[in-house]
Amino acid sequence: MDLLRSRRLFFAHHHLTGAPWGQPAAYPFPERAAAVAGVGSTGIGFDAQELTELVATHSADWVRGVLDENGLQIGELEVLTWWWGTPDDADASRPMEQPMFALADEFGIARLKASAVFLQLSDRPPLEVLAERFGALCDRAAEHGLRIALEPVAAFPNFSYADAAQVVLDADRTNGGIEIDAWHFFRDPTGFAALDRLDGAHISGLELCDGVAEPQVSLMEDSADGRLLPGKGSFDLPRLLREVERRQPDVDLSVEVLSASLRTLSPAENAKHTLAAVDALLDRR
Repeated sequence: MDLLRSRRLFFAHHHLTGAPWGQPAAYPFPERAAAVAGVGSTGIGFDAQELTELVATHSADWVRGVLDENGLQIGELEVLTWWWGTPDDADASRPMEQPMFALADEFGIARLKASAVFLQLSDRPPLEVLAERFGALCDRAAEHGLRIALEPVAAFPNFSYADAAQVVLDADRTNGGIEIDAWHFFRDPTGFAALDRLDGAHISGLELCDGVAEPQVSLMEDSADGRLLPGKGSFDLPRLLREVERRQPDVDLSVEVLSASLRTLSPAENAKHTLAAVDALLDRR
């Protein structure tokens, strides 16, 4: 796996914003773009809300100009929810879905991240129903040349990696797969067993981060503020890299470290430290 030298590494949206998850970016997009380009990477992720606001306050041409100036592409757009609703619930999801498809068309984005969160197990439709609705989402996305990357959220364990694997396998769409986020993966006891069921076609992306073995805070707090740079914690990332590489050597590799301490760094400092950590991890995998 020589992803760094092939310039395949990209920075997920929340990694460089300097703000907690769900808050507006503390650093402007041009500064973040320059930081990514400054370490030789060519991809950056985007949150759909921020991208929509940038197009509205500046223009699509302005966004493209910043991307072109720094030799970047938008590798991923996030995050779509409520795709699992019944046809009667379409009004809850389509106001998100259609604008995201339009942004993907506008900027040539190839992957859209989706998630599923259920506060209670009783809130979750049966897996066969989720598979049907995920397949329908993939079919709609295919009209826009989009791949759907389904990411479980470990802080909400009622939709695990095992569940996501079943949904993706049963949906059986060529443009539907699982996003392996290292934090969610290692906080989910079903992670490696789910990965054993997948082949390369089912893996849409791999997001690197690290973490402590036993968080002393809630999973939500640990996810939002306590992640570590790859190789700086207790996750068995070399094993994960080997397992993913064996199935999908051309996986899109990204970094998403939600960290209160990392937010104190400028985007340029953040990107420099991140690239050094990922490089060292890949050297010892």
